[in-house]
Amino acid sequence: MRGPALGVLELASIARGVVVADAGLKRAPAVLLHSRAVSGGKHLVMFEGGVAEVEEAIAAGAGVAGDALIDRTWLPAADDQVWPMLGAPVAPPDWTAEPSAEAVAIVETQTVCAAIRAADAACKVAEVAVRDVRFAVDLAGKAYFTLTGTLDAIEAAAGAARDAADQRLAGLEVIAQPAADLRGRLFR
Repeated sequence: MRGPALGVLELASIARGVVVADAGLKRAPAVLLHSRAVSGGKHLVMFEGGVAEVEEAIAAGAGVAGDALIDRTWLPAADDQVWPMLGAPVAPPDWTAEPSAEAVAIVETQTVCAAIRAADAACKVAEVAVRDVRFAVDLAGKAYFTLTGTLDAIEAAAGAARDAADQRLAGLEVIAQPAADLRGRLFR
């Protein structure tokens, strides 16, 4: 069992990112999942634990982040499909023959935090499966993930993802009945 709460801070400074992680850990007994540099000169700090603990850790980290804070996400009850995403990159198991995967959505965001928010919202609104996930590495700091499901579910999930990513959405595409050579392996 993970969480239930997840907090992520995305910073424009690697050095400040370490200071942010330290401040969060000193404020509350949250679990530090990651404190790592990623492409674009960004630093990600991820906490998990009880709702109050993660909220306190994120508040303390954001308080010392200053102008280096790019984005933040706090999910008091992160969807179960969000937790495996945090180990990005995630390559999906083969979904070529899954009949429920009649449509796919590709969600691209300008920040990792926005991708996490978008995936959480998408998974909570419709029965979809998170597939490919990439966070910032070799993407100039961007992030993306894919979803599969029925066309109705994908359309609902895409709408929720769009709303959750808000101004940080870089691209969102839906493909109904992906080509046979693309199914199961969108990125080669």
